[in-house]
Amino acid sequence: MAENDDAHPAPESPGATSTDEAGDEGGAAAPDVVPPPDGAPGEPGTSSRYRRLHTLSGAVVLGAFLVEHLFTNASALGGFARFDGVVGALTRFSLMPLFEIVFIVIPLAFHAGYGVHLLLRERASKTAPGPASRDIDRFGGRPAWVLQRVSAVVLLVFVLVHLWELRFQRLFFGLPADALYTTLTARLSWTWAGVPWIALFYLLGVLAAAAHFANGLFAATAARKIEADRTGRRRMRMLTTGLGLILFLVGSGTVIGLATGTRLLPGADDDSAAQSAPCGSAVPAPSPVFVLPTPSR
Repeated sequence: MAENDDAHPAPESPGATSTDEAGDEGGAAAPDVVPPPDGAPGEPGTSSRYRRLHTLSGAVVLGAFLVEHLFTNASALGGFARFDGVVGALTRFSLMPLFEIVFIVIPLAFHAGYGVHLLLRERASKTAPGPASRDIDRFGGRPAWVLQRVSAVVLLVFVLVHLWELRFQRLFFGLPADALYTTLTARLSWTWAGVPWIALFYLLGVLAAAAHFANGLFAATAARKIEADRTGRRRMRMLTTGLGLILFLVGSGTVIGLATGTRLLPGADDDSAAQSAPCGSAVPAPSPVFVLPTPSR
């Protein structure tokens, strides 16, 4: 969800004036005052802690999981045996449910829930209908600030659908671990009117995840004053954008590979079709039931 801080401009004190002569000496109107950074004096302690946890859960915990998840699932580009050897082994690990609850479910629930709370609070606020200038500055401008919120909504929908299609099917409907590959292949290669709608939806979800993580990571480094000068911020933008692009290429390559049957990894297993052939075309011809002996001379 969005890397956001719902700070509102400080209210104007009763005796303050808003004249041009006051300038920076305290007489400026309250809406022109840039709110202090996270955890600064004067900010509510509970809200500050929640915002820091929101940033930490997204940029560190869920960000690390996103990187691991995309690269692990890229093993599908080597075929069923390689995918099952990596992803299947992880899903069959006895302590995996505990790991998922502690490091995925709880951080994801908090990050998404608090992110939705911030979005609704921004929308309902009457005292500060527009975004705080601090938020815009952290993302490097209003377009990036808007991108973070739009990608958050798209990503939330995608995660819920993705959980329903795979994780909930395993937990409540008995989908075995060794059927994940065939389930993903069948779903992503499904078409309607000749268009692979589910694969396109997955590509959109991967794009939203990569953009949201990269953009949020950039804002998180700004909040922590990492590379705070103008040159450093430009360097950090290039770094986070490059990371997001790599993640999108890995994730989209996996989606396209599962949807089309393309194998990109070396040493793909024997269930793989030729790289230029569609999924399911490499089916061996059936053996004859009876074999006639070769006549002797």
